Amino acid sequence: MSSPPNDAIPLTPTDSVTARFVGGYTLAQIGAFIGFVPLLNVLLPIKAAQIDSEIASLVLSQAAMWGAAAAGLSHLITGLLSDSTRSRWGRRRPWILVGGVLTTLSYVGVYWADTPGRLIAAIVAFQVAFNVMFAPLVTVYADRVPDRQKGVVSAFLGVAYPIANLFAALVIAVALSGAAERYWVVGLTVAVLTAPFAIFGLRETAAPAPRPPIRLSRSFSALADRDFRIVFGSRVLVQTAMALNNLYLLFYLQQDADVASRLPSMRPEAVMGLLIAGATATGLTCGFIGGVWSDRVGNRRLFVAVGAVGLAVGAAVMAITPAWPGPLVGQLIYGLGSGLFATTDNALVAQALPKRENIGRDLGIMNIAITVPQILAPALGILLITTLDWSLSALFGVAAVSALAGGLVVLAARRSL
Repeated sequence: MSSPPNDAIPLTPTDSVTARFVGGYTLAQIGAFIGFVPLLNVLLPIKAAQIDSEIASLVLSQAAMWGAAAAGLSHLITGLLSDSTRSRWGRRRPWILVGGVLTTLSYVGVYWADTPGRLIAAIVAFQVAFNVMFAPLVTVYADRVPDRQKGVVSAFLGVAYPIANLFAALVIAVALSGAAERYWVVGLTVAVLTAPFAIFGLRETAAPAPRPPIRLSRSFSALADRDFRIVFGSRVLVQTAMALNNLYLLFYLQQDADVASRLPSMRPEAVMGLLIAGATATGLTCGFIGGVWSDRVGNRRLFVAVGAVGLAVGAAVMAITPAWPGPLVGQLIYGLGSGLFATTDNALVAQALPKRENIGRDLGIMNIAITVPQILAPALGILLITTLDWSLSALFGVAAVSALAGGLVVLAARRSL
């Protein structure tokens, strides 16, 4: 009997990943998150206010909504295409490299946008470019990491979002003040961190021929799996809470909190940067410990649920006590919950995928659970703040309820996750 081809896609990854792979992949993930966190959390609100300060929240909401829609669609399509890609460079690497170049170029459009319409178009272009890079990069985790290492590898990958937040807070919001230099620093950092892994660290053998057919009609077949749906729904709810915090934190500090009188010498974005830094510190610690521990204990659902509850408590503190130091306490607790949730949810999602031959496609579907909240959160902002005249504090109350619901939903999964 002949041996199977060495380029065949295994049913499950079995070979342990090395420390070198984990280090390179972690840096690439940090670079990817730096690609969008400073832009959406700091630079986009500032740009919206510069274009029209009177309707800044509306412009911000519209740009976020259209951008999220473009992100979800491009992530799904790129994941589907990378599953079927056959090249001497592998399946994922060509897309990562092309997407990285396009992402760096897309910052130019955001920087030069001078009307609401142009800003929305620039953000849409950025989201398409970014997800051409990000979709296959995320897929590498499920491609290469065996179940026994998913928690510890996710613990390392879990530092990407907090470090990107820290970068946004301390480098972009506090250390740098010039608009052009902020965009240049973001673009160069993305390239320096992601390109080495894609070129040297990602060893992909050519996938077996023939190519699997691209069937758009079956793109959402993973949602027929009950546990996949539950994990998807939980992620939508918790990510909605996170999107509300990320999108409206600066406006909350400017309008509802009393930081202007309590910290008169600091710019609002600098205060936001310090709060994000504090949340990042707690998130890094809790997320890393939780990821490693979840490999030993199993039952990742419980870790995800506890993280969601912590996130809900932090958002509730923000809603109830906008007077300083309420925002500080709320963000520290929020950081604990979001760090634990992000790390263990990544491992949970990778184990909930129904079929390995459709990893890119199914992770593209799961990514919709992140992009839908990017549409839902600004839509809620428009409805509750603009139409119903709710306060930003009340919006954080909505975030708390959403996170709590997400934590309860994930406990209903049946498989050993």
